[in-house]
Amino acid sequence: MPLELGVKLGNFKEEGLDVTVENFQAGGSKALQALIGGSVDGVVGFYDHTMQAQGKEISCVFLLNDIPGVLLGVRSDLADKVRSGADLKGLKLGITAPDSSTDTMARYYIKKSGLGPRDVKIIAVGSGTPGMVALEAKNIDALVYFDPVATLLSRKNAAKPLFDARTVEGSKTAFSGIYPTACLYLQQSFIDKNPETVQRLVNALLKTHRWINSVSTEQLVDAVPAGYKTDNREVNIDVLKASTALFSQTGLMDAEAAKVALAVLSDFDPGSPRPTSTSANLHQSLR
Repeated sequence: MPLELGVKLGNFKEEGLDVTVENFQAGGSKALQALIGGSVDGVVGFYDHTMQAQGKEISCVFLLNDIPGVLLGVRSDLADKVRSGADLKGLKLGITAPDSSTDTMARYYIKKSGLGPRDVKIIAVGSGTPGMVALEAKNIDALVYFDPVATLLSRKNAAKPLFDARTVEGSKTAFSGIYPTACLYLQQSFIDKNPETVQRLVNALLKTHRWINSVSTEQLVDAVPAGYKTDNREVNIDVLKASTALFSQTGLMDAEAAKVALAVLSDFDPGSPRPTSTSANLHQSLR
């Protein structure tokens, strides 16, 4: 959302940039593939993807979300039986797509709860509304999801979260630490060849985040691009009130937080390399 909001506010144009945004509904793994294939220059996606590109040096230059804002919940009719991650055994859990960040986080939580990889059936249901529909139709028993789905399910009393990482405490419960999430990442070769362009991208995002953190929830709701909110203004206000902790004040990466993402990913894929860069601070000065 901050990326498209920044475009709408004119922050990229003020930096002399003509930015075209392509939304990869299929999930972050597809966006990563597009970056490696050269069809996009940069990606706003989960930080852990920077560690999944085997043989490619990819760096985060601006951290959008200090915490993931992700929830894992079960259908309300199962809430009495499923009180912890260990109770997911034998159930069907919905994620956005295979090898996506929701897949990574779900598998980490399952293992952290003492279950094996075959104890829970993981099913790709897509992001946003399709996952909510699958849960309500009882095609799945549990779901990894974000807002606005989180607020909509809560209003319907359709799901009970086992963890809610829209808060720092929720992130610690799920991942044993603060899990840095969405960031602007690019191939290091692009950064090296285009340092001024990258700095301008960072400047525009930092301006956007300073604006997000300075206005009222109501002002923010009115400014958010249509694709990132529902038709119900009250729901949108509830969503953003629940998400105030997500949006970074500075865009800076904490080295200890980067290690949390590495631990989660390494546990999911022991062959994943160590980050070639956790240096999200390189381009952070707002000139």
